[in-house]
Amino acid sequence: MIDPIAVGMTREYTLKDDKENPTVWVIGSLDSIMASRIISKAGRIEVKDGNPTFVSGGDIAEYDFTIVRFGLKGWKNYLLNGTEAVFETRKERIGDQDVDVPTDKTLSMIPLFAIHELAMEIWGSNNVNEDLRKN
Repeated sequence: MIDPIAVGMTREYTLKDDKENPTVWVIGSLDSIMASRIISKAGRIEVKDGNPTFVSGGDIAEYDFTIVRFGLKGWKNYLLNGTEAVFETRKERIGDQDVDVPTDKTLSMIPLFAIHELAMEIWGSNNVNEDLRKN
């Protein structure tokens, strides 16, 4: 049995090294359509020794931002000069639906190391775990 992707649902995540009064990031899963679009821009699949293998073809930092743009849904305790930073969104048309995504101004407030860790966490939400892969 394969579990469906929890499209539209969110969960909270704290960066691994954010221990004291941590920021809580509200993240969602990438649906398969969005994940496939990101993959297609990030590189290509080649068959090597009979196995499909992903070959990178682009800038990983840009893909991290794309993943976070579509997976980050908000934050808690993200303070700018002692005040909660504003999480602004805008509508972006993806296929046949409008999606709320963080603005560039919002994303620009997040340090690159945090963008990378958040991207890895969001991306993992679309992958099948080892137990499901065996089925």
